[in-house]
Amino acid sequence: MNIRFLGSLLLICVLSCFGQTSPKHYAGPRKLGPFDLDTEMPMSEMFDLLKVAPIKMANPICFRSTDGTYMWIERMGMETAEEREFVGSIFLSIFANCVRNPVHVSPESIAKWKTKEGIGLGSTKQDVLRIYAKPSKHNVIKGDMYQSIIVGGFQGGIYTITPKPDIGYEVFEYTEKDSLMTAEFGFRKGIIIWISISENE
Repeated sequence: MNIRFLGSLLLICVLSCFGQTSPKHYAGPRKLGPFDLDTEMPMSEMFDLLKVAPIKMANPICFRSTDGTYMWIERMGMETAEEREFVGSIFLSIFANCVRNPVHVSPESIAKWKTKEGIGLGSTKQDVLRIYAKPSKHNVIKGDMYQSIIVGGFQGGIYTITPKPDIGYEVFEYTEKDSLMTAEFGFRKGIIIWISISENE
C-alpha cells in the first residue's frame, strides 16, 4: 500500500466524516405557503388571504382552518407600529393549538401550504433530508421540550394543560449563525405533524 493511496484514503475519510456536519449557512426552506422569508409580508395581506377581519395588536394570533389544520402567526415585533404590521413567523400543525387564546376560523385550506420545494404537513423525514440535507440540530423531544409551541400552555413558567397534546418525538431545526432565519419540522413516526418558519428573534 503506497503513500499516495494512503493519502487518498485519508482524504476520503476526512470528507465523509466532516462533510456531514451541520451547514453553517441557512439551508432550510425560505417559504411556507404565502409567507416568504425574503420579502416582508403585511399582516393585512395575511388576513385577506385567510378571509378574516383584521385583528389588532394581538400576538400571536391563532387560526383553525375548516380543513382541520391549526396555525398561529407572530408579528415581526410589537415595539413599533411598523413591526406590528408585518408577519414575522408562522406555525402549522395537525393538532389543536392556542389553549387560552381566541381561535379564528378560516376557510383557507392551510393543510395545502407547502414550502417552495413541496414539503408540508404529511411529508416524511426522508423527504426533508433529501431536499434540505442534514439539519443544524436534531432534537429528540423529552419531557416539556417544545411545549412552548402550544400557545397559552404555560402559566408562571409551568406547563399547565392536561392532557398534553401529542407534539411528536423529534425535531429537525435549520438555522444560520448570523441570521434570524429558522425553520423547524416536528415528526411523529417519521411524518411531519408541525412546521415553523421564522425570521423573528
